[in-house]
Amino acid sequence: MSMPSVRSYSRPSGYLKEAPQPPLMPRLKLLRLSVTDLCNFRCRYCMPLEGVSKPLHCCLLSFECLTSLVAFLSIQAGINTIRLTGGEPLVRPGVEHLIAELSSLPTIQEVSLTTNGSLLFKRAWNLAAAGLSSVNVSLDSLDKERFKEVTRGGNLDRTLAGIKAAQAAGLTPIKLNSVLHRSTWHQEVPRLLDFAADAGFEIRFIELIRTGTERAWCESEFVSVDEVCGGLGTEIVPVKEQNQAPEQRTLLNWHGTIVNVGWITPRFHPLCDNCECLRMDAQGQLRRCLMDPKTFDLPRILATMNGQAVRQEFQSYIADKFSPQATDSLFAMSQIGG
Repeated sequence: MSMPSVRSYSRPSGYLKEAPQPPLMPRLKLLRLSVTDLCNFRCRYCMPLEGVSKPLHCCLLSFECLTSLVAFLSIQAGINTIRLTGGEPLVRPGVEHLIAELSSLPTIQEVSLTTNGSLLFKRAWNLAAAGLSSVNVSLDSLDKERFKEVTRGGNLDRTLAGIKAAQAAGLTPIKLNSVLHRSTWHQEVPRLLDFAADAGFEIRFIELIRTGTERAWCESEFVSVDEVCGGLGTEIVPVKEQNQAPEQRTLLNWHGTIVNVGWITPRFHPLCDNCECLRMDAQGQLRRCLMDPKTFDLPRILATMNGQAVRQEFQSYIADKFSPQATDSLFAMSQIGG
């Protein structure tokens, strides 16, 4: 499959400054809200083996404070969709309360969650009752030993049970997220497509990007979506009406079953022109992009400036939402809400 190219990229680090000046306020819709950088898995592309430093409790904003910040972003930037991320969002106690608070905001249309699925089995129904609409579940392998290796300790059966519980609780459509690895994609991708086709799930395949301390390993395991698509030997048809997510949505004819497949290609076919996303961590720090080194301290700005000055500072920051030149970061993925 030929992926559409947005623009040509050179490889210097940092954030693009030569791009054409965008409108003062780019059109935004989705906020990826990381409620914690902790996780019960240690996926190599996401988190160091030893994990990350456990944040002091006082450093994490309360759910009420996070809800207030979301309300500000909804009014000032048009945010109407929230996706809770981590780390693993379900390791933070009481996240159902945050979901209920966010769902009660009149401007928020949808609250979803990205999870490794390991804690869904006992909580799916409570999450749905709180107002959660759907889940994205990370699933890189359907082989128990390979899954344990990739997650550095995860249990495949628990994740599969969580997916089943989420489906029963109505947290649909369930989307599977799978990161591509050069050494295993020939085995993993067909099995994952079988699973998605049988269950009626959507699935997204994601190219590795260089993050944290594992950048050399990520480079050695990188395989492009172009190579994977070319090796599947099946018909792949782009969806005519693409959404505003930075992915190429396609329909794939997999042994007679049509599967909705998204391809996320940050390295060679970045779809940044479609991006309507902001990111915020559990301390209220905003990022315009996963790879953006410059954060915006929203709680401090709100606490030290008046209304008009806050709006001007925020609009100035958002106006510089450009596409990154380099798809790598010194931060672990879990620390930037990957």
